[in-house]
Amino acid sequence: MSFTLEADGKVKKPSSEDLRQADEESGIICLSKGTLADGSPYYAYIAVKPSKFAEFHRLSSERKAIDLDDYGEVLAFGKKAEPSEATKDTMCFVHGFDENFQNRLVEELQKERSTFGEKQEEKRVMDIVAMLKNQKPAGNA
Repeated sequence: MSFTLEADGKVKKPSSEDLRQADEESGIICLSKGTLADGSPYYAYIAVKPSKFAEFHRLSSERKAIDLDDYGEVLAFGKKAEPSEATKDTMCFVHGFDENFQNRLVEELQKERSTFGEKQEEKRVMDIVAMLKNQKPAGNA
């Protein structure tokens, strides 16, 4: 994984054009679980379009009703609270779904930020050293 960080260490957000291009090439596979309008449980694996992921994630976190087809391609769906082991295996082997992806992504970002911070500190120290070397000694004209 690779992140582009701003000068303040925040993740640089992709542009709308970058996201539109990513929509053509990829999807972010998510497991959505909830209840249908009739109150029965469901699960769905959906390849969310990158340009729609932030909205999908926000609405899912808020437990809002959503039409999954509006956000990407539904890869698997069932009227159960949890997918079967066979479905999980299929999603893993056929589509590369990793239920620990978000945790690994956060860990990788933390490592990247740590390295970024170390590089920033090293640059700051080197700038101070360079400034001190360029100063004229006191008392000399």
